[in-house]
Amino acid sequence: MGTDGVKPRKAQKVSDIPQINISGIKASLRTRIKFYKKRAKEIEGYLSKHPDEWGKFQSEFNAEINGIFYDIMIFEKINLSKGYDHKVEKLKSLFEKHLRNIFLRGVYFNWSFRKPYGYSGDFKIIDDIYSNSPSTTGFDRLFDNYLQMSAICVAVRNRKKDFKKLISDFVRTHSEKSLKIMSLGCGPCREVKELLTSDSFQRKDILFYCYDQDINALNYASKLLGSSRRVKFIKENVIKLAVAENPFAVVNEKYDLIYSTGLFDYLDYKISVRLIKNLRSLIKKNGVLLVSNVRDKYSNPSVHCMEWVGDWHLIYRNDNNFQQIFIDAGFHLSDLKIFYEQQGIMQYVMVQCSKA
Repeated sequence: MGTDGVKPRKAQKVSDIPQINISGIKASLRTRIKFYKKRAKEIEGYLSKHPDEWGKFQSEFNAEINGIFYDIMIFEKINLSKGYDHKVEKLKSLFEKHLRNIFLRGVYFNWSFRKPYGYSGDFKIIDDIYSNSPSTTGFDRLFDNYLQMSAICVAVRNRKKDFKKLISDFVRTHSEKSLKIMSLGCGPCREVKELLTSDSFQRKDILFYCYDQDINALNYASKLLGSSRRVKFIKENVIKLAVAENPFAVVNEKYDLIYSTGLFDYLDYKISVRLIKNLRSLIKKNGVLLVSNVRDKYSNPSVHCMEWVGDWHLIYRNDNNFQQIFIDAGFHLSDLKIFYEQQGIMQYVMVQCSKA
């Protein structure tokens, strides 16, 4: 899992990494983990007596964790390129069985792994990432800070900022009419709260319709937003909307803007195409559809820490694969406007629907 300001080590060739005959694990990774466990024990002992002094060790801690997961990434890339998928699966299995527990510390990694609401990336952990306010102390604080500083969490916060700007720009250029905005897979609705308290959203004729299949997410968002009359919460299964022959039987409404942030990170290609096709029919003439997706796997330096420790898996798509979803749903490539999160971890597609 990468953090800002930490340069990755130069990639090693397989021949440069000495082999050992213990379950096929590379010696460099084994040595790193052995050193980490020794040093972590020392730091944890110190912080058990001085729990508020975690800042002394954060930089060192980040560098060591980065090194471990960078070596794992290089091991995977090299072996997958040679068709040795079984070696990657074997290392992952060994890691999960023997090493995962030493990294399951702090609030966030444990939350991701335990999945208290039944799925990864739930509304609570996303809002925790937005808030970026760890409250733990001692050794656990190092893990919570590490996740908040990771590239993927920075990207999640950047995505919220980017979508707020894109939505605000849309509202500003449509000031002559009342607006209905759908947030699909709305989660905690933090961006809705922040938008509604901004100067450009003081108009009473802007209504948000927040859809999520998790009633816990809707209850959380409702408490966050209070009693706003400009927000409606709707519990609906996105798969039902995707496969519906007539989407109006599911959503009896048309919208000026439909947006979705993290939802497509969890939807397979077929469902994504069908959903985009149905969403297109729910957009008013000259309305806009705005969707995000994580890019290819290795654009996310946090991927192995997310998957191997937190059991948090996303569906990664390169630029062409993501754009092809919209083309297969009936749009032309020329219809699509492409944007990127500033680290290049996420991509956004905006498309204007010229027909009602």
